[in-house]
Amino acid sequence: MLGTLVQTTTSDGVKLHGFLSEPRRLEKAWICVHGVNSNFYSSTLLSELSRKLATEDTAVLIVNTRGHDILSFNTGPTPMRLGSQIESLSASQLDLDAWVQFLVGRGVGRISLLGHSLGALKCLLWSLKKHDHLSSLVAISPPRLNTDLLLKDPVRGPVFQRHLAEATDNCENGAPEFVMKVRFPLPMWICASTYKDKYGSGDKYDYLAFADQLRIPTLWTFGQFEVEEGSANFRGADIDLKRQLSLVASDAKQTVCVIADADHSYRGVLGQLGDCIGNWIRDLT
Repeated sequence: MLGTLVQTTTSDGVKLHGFLSEPRRLEKAWICVHGVNSNFYSSTLLSELSRKLATEDTAVLIVNTRGHDILSFNTGPTPMRLGSQIESLSASQLDLDAWVQFLVGRGVGRISLLGHSLGALKCLLWSLKKHDHLSSLVAISPPRLNTDLLLKDPVRGPVFQRHLAEATDNCENGAPEFVMKVRFPLPMWICASTYKDKYGSGDKYDYLAFADQLRIPTLWTFGQFEVEEGSANFRGADIDLKRQLSLVASDAKQTVCVIADADHSYRGVLGQLGDCIGNWIRDLT
């Protein structure tokens, strides 16, 4: 896929980079957002899906958010540390603001979002507000960030309880940037304040609390293995989401799809995932 390396700067001074495909006519565009610890150029999932999304009149913009990689440093006008180790989900919304404005500045009138894992959650949160140019959304395996749910995990709940207590103690004792080594929900090094924000904010970032508020057509996908055998923030997510959407009428069509034989990264079944997304897009037109 031919394209150009591009960059933008957020309203709070974070410089971000991405890759923009070059269609013959730039009328529509997809913005593709990576998951935790990843970036715009290393995600096999986003690279493969981008080839399927790009058409003669539709560009694909694969982007970095401020949470790209584990730890990085801003080269924009405002000095700061970046990376998944220190990001906040609320601040990441400025990243999507900047990338959408980047495309609008190039004359794109219809923009769709596609995100994987934490990137999907960022897209979902951003889509809650009314945006004139936003037309559709694909959320691939978003995690349920729900404190009570994680505490009740039958295997790792006690581990999470210890991690959350450590994060809370550090935040309350003036050390919010203390870097913790944690094992749940996934093994990583993360600042106490970031851990507490993502996983200790109740249901603030749990998509079940706001899924019915989405106002654009949305496709939700999950891997069979993660909803049947995964940790508490994925197990049964498809069933819970369908149940929640059935209780309150949504303003937009929402579709939930489980990809057979797929894990969280959709290894070996990216073709099936691409077909699911392609068929859904065709049904919208």
